[in-house]
Amino acid sequence: MADLKLSEVDQLQTKEYWDRRYQKDEDATTFDWFKTFAELEPFFRKHIPWDQNANLKVVMLGCGNSTLSKDLYDAGLKNIANVDFSETCIEQMAMLYRNESEMTWDVMDVRDMSTFKDGMFDIAIDKGTLDALLSYSGSVWDIPKHIQESAAKYMDEVHRILKVNGRLLYISYRQPHFARPIIERPYWRVKKETLSDPGGSFDYFGYVLQK
Repeated sequence: MADLKLSEVDQLQTKEYWDRRYQKDEDATTFDWFKTFAELEPFFRKHIPWDQNANLKVVMLGCGNSTLSKDLYDAGLKNIANVDFSETCIEQMAMLYRNESEMTWDVMDVRDMSTFKDGMFDIAIDKGTLDALLSYSGSVWDIPKHIQESAAKYMDEVHRILKVNGRLLYISYRQPHFARPIIERPYWRVKKETLSDPGGSFDYFGYVLQK
């Protein structure tokens, strides 16, 4: 994030920014923030009951143009609902993966997923979406009220659409002392794992939020 202009940092929360980005990157097809699936697969296999993969319902929150859904699909998780608030992104990805018929692609704001029923999913996955919602150009020690409210709406919606004992798997670059005040809610049991960079340059974190 450090190479972004301050105005761009603030815009990461907005639909308009991402529509422009996906339109600009249309020829690139896919792009992955953070770690690759190969690096994250051990974390996913540990926290997703893979032996039940035929019955599991998964939602990819703010799917973007990442290959993660396709990677999980190829690994055996077929029933994946992908949502993003960018129409451009969803159109591109639905076309790209049109042969993976069990995956769905819907334009939806993760803070208002009213199309989904309560308790609909076993697993929710967020790789960087909450981080984008929390992006702003001010001090990380003083999160603006509107951003806190936005994140709270998101957490509430994810909790609503998960089944009892369902899990949100959140991949983040955000240090735990900044992440926990946002993600810790009375309705979650929260665990954290450090997803170390083999080169030792930068650690990411995997948070398991269980309903």
